[in-house]
Amino acid sequence: MAQSAVTTYITQLQQLAIPRWADLPAFPVYAEQAADIVNKAFAPFGFAAVTTSDINYWVKQKVVTEASKKKFDQKGIAAIMAIAFFSEVYPLSDIHAGVTLLSKPAEAARIYDFFVLTTLNNVHRYATNFQQDILIPGQTEGQIVAMSAPIIQIAVLSVIQKAIVHHALVAEPVAKEGK
Repeated sequence: MAQSAVTTYITQLQQLAIPRWADLPAFPVYAEQAADIVNKAFAPFGFAAVTTSDINYWVKQKVVTEASKKKFDQKGIAAIMAIAFFSEVYPLSDIHAGVTLLSKPAEAARIYDFFVLTTLNNVHRYATNFQQDILIPGQTEGQIVAMSAPIIQIAVLSVIQKAIVHHALVAEPVAKEGK
């Protein structure tokens, strides 16, 4: 039965649809609307919902920039998407450095779309190749160095791994020792 629950979860992940840069609203939106966009996109993962309080905290910590009073443009929404995803595994202080890349106007769309495509490709690879074992495919140091963006690749895989393992553990609780 547990395998069925995990398989169902993996199948749900195949429905993941993270909006690309061009699909993000071209006009500023309120924090509630940004949270809705994020929560809808990441719903298949079963992550904790992003709230306006989360977004306000990220603004206060200067990780996300408002386009105007309490509104977020494409760069802000993209940053919120990335923070919501990576905060499942990484502390905000570590995420901050990567998110600052999204603040560069000329690079923001390209970097955000790279994040989206990397995430979708890895999720679909997991879903397609899912077997009994829930493991991140091993990478040698040479392979990692040869990758075009190893930090994003590894970060995305770790969030996917955490989500899959979490659902596997929820589906089949660990037996208490001695019983």
